[in-house]
Amino acid sequence: MKFLDIVPSWLWALLLALALAVAGVERTQVLKARADVSKAQKAVSDEKLDRQAENTRRALAALEDLQRVLAMQAAHAKAQKENVDAYEKKLAVLDGRRRAAAGDAERMRQQFAAFAARDRGQAASDPAACQRIADRSTVLGDLAARGAELLRSGRFIVEQRDAEVELLLSTISNDRKLSAP
Repeated sequence: MKFLDIVPSWLWALLLALALAVAGVERTQVLKARADVSKAQKAVSDEKLDRQAENTRRALAALEDLQRVLAMQAAHAKAQKENVDAYEKKLAVLDGRRRAAAGDAERMRQQFAAFAARDRGQAASDPAACQRIADRSTVLGDLAARGAELLRSGRFIVEQRDAEVELLLSTISNDRKLSAP
């Protein structure tokens, strides 16, 4: 008799059912393991996507900040150029006025010199008194011309200083706007 004939068929069925159950359990465990690996891969993939999204968000925020800073710097540079142009224009006006004042002062000197020369010519009748008048006229004329020149020079110096102060104040104001949050 053969060994296979000795084993009852119900035992064979039981062994077969047991083998199928073990195979099913193994297959279920394999599928669970695959699902766990898939979940882990999905979690890693989701985490990578989240990191990429965060990096993109940060890059866009940095780009927006850079654009804001560049716009502020451009506005600052434009304002500074306008300030400097206004200052140079004011200096040119002041220089023109200074030259005109210098011409006026020279014209006054010549007028006083002509007046003094005329007084000397007319003072020929009374030499002592006329000489004193002529000397005083010359001295007073020179002093008046020099005083007028000094007053004009002082006025221009003050106006130039005022223009420089205005430039510096506008530069400071512009710089404060740039550095303000």
